[in-house]
Amino acid sequence: MKKTVISIILLAAMLLSACTPGIAEQTTAAEETTPAETTAAETTEEAVTTEEETTAPETETETETEAQTTEEVTVTETEAETEAPDEEGQITLVLPKNSSDVSHELALDLLAMASGGGEAATKNNLTVEGFEVLFTKHYDKNISDISHTCAYAVGKGRYKGKNVYAIVIRGTSGGEWYSNFDFAPSHDNNTQYAENFLLSAQDIYLSVKEMFDEDKDALFIVTGHSRGAAAANLLGTLLDTVYGAERVYAYTFATPNTVRGEEAEKSYPNIFNYINPNDIVTHLPLEAHGYKRAGVDIVLDPVTNKSPLIDSLPKLTSVAPDIESYYNKKYALNAPGLSDTGVSPFDLMIGLVVLLAGSSADTSLLPKVSEDSDLYPLVSFMSSFAGAGTVFSDHMPSMYRNLIMEKFDL
Repeated sequence: MKKTVISIILLAAMLLSACTPGIAEQTTAAEETTPAETTAAETTEEAVTTEEETTAPETETETETEAQTTEEVTVTETEAETEAPDEEGQITLVLPKNSSDVSHELALDLLAMASGGGEAATKNNLTVEGFEVLFTKHYDKNISDISHTCAYAVGKGRYKGKNVYAIVIRGTSGGEWYSNFDFAPSHDNNTQYAENFLLSAQDIYLSVKEMFDEDKDALFIVTGHSRGAAAANLLGTLLDTVYGAERVYAYTFATPNTVRGEEAEKSYPNIFNYINPNDIVTHLPLEAHGYKRAGVDIVLDPVTNKSPLIDSLPKLTSVAPDIESYYNKKYALNAPGLSDTGVSPFDLMIGLVVLLAGSSADTSLLPKVSEDSDLYPLVSFMSSFAGAGTVFSDHMPSMYRNLIMEKFDL
């Protein structure tokens, strides 16, 4: 049944690709928990529909605009506060006194919270750390729902006399693979964001804004892995801008690229992205298209050989040198060059969704492309991607946990 639904999605995507590009009207809404965990939704809560935008909301304070560094950098690490919980409802997490001081111990705790995957596990992780679970959303998202949203849970606790809210965002599940590859629904070469992840972040922000606005002294913790990391990364920028970076603790893991242009030059010293350079997910959307991450990258020391998939990324760049061509440049399937009846690189990537969102690794489901086609190298790359189970070991939370512990002697 899953294959049938996804095949319908693929056919629809192929047909829509011939139409004038634009942001699709959205319906209800970053771990890839494991390659096998692709079933949709466990919760019965009703998903909330939000109006999707690709621009940041109006803000109360301006974000700093000094240039950020996305290479490996030295950040200030503070010693953990060791005071015992002093009030009822106190969370067990220990936060640095300054949100711009990194705590690798806190990172490990948040990575564990972000690795639950399912709704029940995530709620349990929040409860174990002393949070009251306020609500969860989008865990019941249907596999055929291609809207740009993420599943997430919100918890509330106390820390040093203040309320503290935790937002834990799930990685990819089921049909969310479509959203991962539809990174610029506007098809605009001048976009400042990975719009798919921005829409997910805005959906979360709008659901908590009223509650957060009323809590003038609260602290905010944001975390996620993979797709959830990308949404957490951009949600961190929104919360920084509205409530002030000193109140926001954002830790992300296996984070895709999220910003470009002027947005990539802004400074967010309290957003920490833990990156395994051998993890292909951290190289998408393409750096060749100008994408980077908001905040500070903490580059870990890989233990595996560099993935050949990372070396193959120029194959995608060669047929999609910019965002507009990724969506609209159509290549012939059986001959060199372009063709009005051909398919775009985006069309092919949606073909890959069939493999990643379902349980099959049958690469024969990919569109048929002859060796003469300019798209053939990309199809070869996709076939390798679909069958590269070992590649995903570099992306798993367990790998990130081991690399963090090894690098920082924890």
